[in-house]
Amino acid sequence: MTRGVLRTATWLLPLAALVYLGIALTEIDAGRFAQYLTAEALGIAAVAALLYGAGLYLLAQAWTICLQSFARNPVSPSAALRLYAFATFAKYLPGNVFHYAGRQIAAARLGYGQKAPAQATLMEILGHLAAVGLLLLALLPFALDGLAGLLALAVDQLRPWALAGTLLLLAVLFGLWRSAWVRSLLPPVNARLIARLTGLQIGFFVLAALLGLWLALPVLNLSTEALPLLVFVYLAAWLIGFVTPGAPGGLGVREACLLAGLGGLAPAEAVLAYAAVTRGAFLVGEALFALSGFLLPATAEVSAQSRPSAAAR
Repeated sequence: MTRGVLRTATWLLPLAALVYLGIALTEIDAGRFAQYLTAEALGIAAVAALLYGAGLYLLAQAWTICLQSFARNPVSPSAALRLYAFATFAKYLPGNVFHYAGRQIAAARLGYGQKAPAQATLMEILGHLAAVGLLLLALLPFALDGLAGLLALAVDQLRPWALAGTLLLLAVLFGLWRSAWVRSLLPPVNARLIARLTGLQIGFFVLAALLGLWLALPVLNLSTEALPLLVFVYLAAWLIGFVTPGAPGGLGVREACLLAGLGGLAPAEAVLAYAAVTRGAFLVGEALFALSGFLLPATAEVSAQSRPSAAAR
């Protein structure tokens, strides 16, 4: 049953988001949309791309630490960072899982086995959910008033298929939580490892949130009181895009969430321009991060099978 729900959600949820965006795009003024893409906004986007690309090394380091903790063979940090960087852009292939699959295949070829990379990836996914969840909880007291108005607006605007999509997404998450396969992958962890992972994950998402806020300033022109709600909606949109199966890199889903969440704060043209600028900046940042893998020494990619294990030494 879980597989059937996942298969259905893989098609329906991204499709619903694209339909929602398509309807919005038919109703906007293209001239007004272009006016929001100012030289200032594009200049900030260029700097944000560089910072975002550098920030991805926080996630790469977190995954590498997990691989080092779970693999039986010694793990070369350079090799792990390199394969993480190269696999990153594969998230934009249909299915939203090929970056994970790429890491899995590359790590196995380096001699780190199958289970340890899968466990490192599972810890990364759980870390994403925990870090963003903690930040949303921290922002909640500052965004309550705006959220109340947003929910009141949403009651009148949401279509039945949006409610159905939400219920389907919750069913998918519940199915994954009950999955015996997921539980079997859970590795033994200690407080020190959890602390290091939490610090790196929260550091990355704080950076991403600040970049999202910076990119919004010249485009949305919001009041100071609305900024906590903006960051809250931005992180919530990232989270929904992340957990939606089948959406490559959350493409379409995050943009739809931003439009739905910020539509009461700014014109639709401004929100779509903001969504386009943030997506473009972070796409470039991910591409630069992937290319940075070439800067790591290729000699690091020596099979761990050729190294003596810790027990042998």
